[in-house]
Amino acid sequence: MFFFQNASEINETQTPFTIGIQTPTQCESMLSYVHNGAISMDATFGKNYMKFHLFTLMGFDTHHTSVFLAWIITSRQTIEDLIEWLKPLKDKMLSHVAHWKPSCFLIDNASQELKALQLVLYLIPTLCLFP
Repeated sequence: MFFFQNASEINETQTPFTIGIQTPTQCESMLSYVHNGAISMDATFGKNYMKFHLFTLMGFDTHHTSVFLAWIITSRQTIEDLIEWLKPLKDKMLSHVAHWKPSCFLIDNASQELKALQLVLYLIPTLCLFP
C-alpha cells in the first residue's frame, strides 16, 4: 500500500476514502518498465455497490505485454483527489530512482486526470484518438 486516507468530515468539508495498492513486485515493474516508458491509466466509475472509483495503472514489459502496476480505489474523483494519491506514488518511485519519470501517460478522454497528471508529473499533453 502506498497511500491510505480514511473518509472524514472536518470543518464541513468531506475527505474521501482513498487507498493506493502496489505490491513490491509491481513497484519493481514500475521502476524497470516505466522509467522513460509509458503508463496507461484506466478508470472505472461507480460500477460497484459502494459507487467507488477504481483506477488501474498498467505498464508494458519488454515483450510489450501489459503489466499491472497499481490500483487506486477512491470514493471521489476531483483534480485535488487525484493529486492526493499521484504525489505519493511519484515520491515512492523517486525514492528508488532519483530521476524517475514516465515518457508518457495513456488515458482516455478525462480532463481531470489530464490536469492532475500535468500538475504532478509535468507531462506535456498529447492527443490520442481511438477508433
